[in-house]
Amino acid sequence: MNAPENIFKEIKHLMNNRHVAIFITFAVFAGIVDSFIIYYLFWYVEDFASQTGTKNVKLLEGLILAAETLGGEVIFFSLAGKILKRFGHVHCFSMCFVNYALRYGLISVVPSPWWIVPIEFVFQGPTYAMTYTTIVEYANELAPPGASATMQGIAAGMDDGFGYAIGSFIAGILYKYIGGRNTMHLFSAFGVFCSILHLVLHKTYLRNKDGLKKKGNTTEYKSPEDAVKITYQT
Repeated sequence: MNAPENIFKEIKHLMNNRHVAIFITFAVFAGIVDSFIIYYLFWYVEDFASQTGTKNVKLLEGLILAAETLGGEVIFFSLAGKILKRFGHVHCFSMCFVNYALRYGLISVVPSPWWIVPIEFVFQGPTYAMTYTTIVEYANELAPPGASATMQGIAAGMDDGFGYAIGSFIAGILYKYIGGRNTMHLFSAFGVFCSILHLVLHKTYLRNKDGLKKKGNTTEYKSPEDAVKITYQT
């Protein structure tokens, strides 16, 4: 009966670690950046189509969704692990924000809504798929033995839950008062800001990695039995 108490003790201790705190913060930022695509892209497409006289809007939205899922996610989720192993969590996470900035920038300047299809095909993978994989994998890397699932749940909740909530609220207000195009310009700028800040923090403030477990270049997985034993010993 002491295992849950020990796990929560480890999680509480972990959340006091500066590496984890900054990681969770940027997981929220990732959710904020992605929220406009999730909740307002089709709204923007319909407004854009109305302004340009584009027809077959529902077909266009279906093609956009197909491009994101079949093109971006299916392909990139299979490659994300190799990319992470090659470049590491820090650089991959920073590049994800840059890719979001490029994605928003391109969508905001195209002359026709149909151009959004190839943009989503190219950028859904390097943004959403790569970001989600990086967050989950990095959460596992930071978690103490036996608490990997908990840490991943916290990180995913901060991204898909808290980040989306904040981002969609802000995006809705901005969309109402400055329009979808200008809102995407701001989200693009925020992506650049997050990328630079994330990289600078890791090259300066977090340069000393004594708060991280040394596992080499691969993630350490343990069986449930071993994880419980280690937790009891903590």
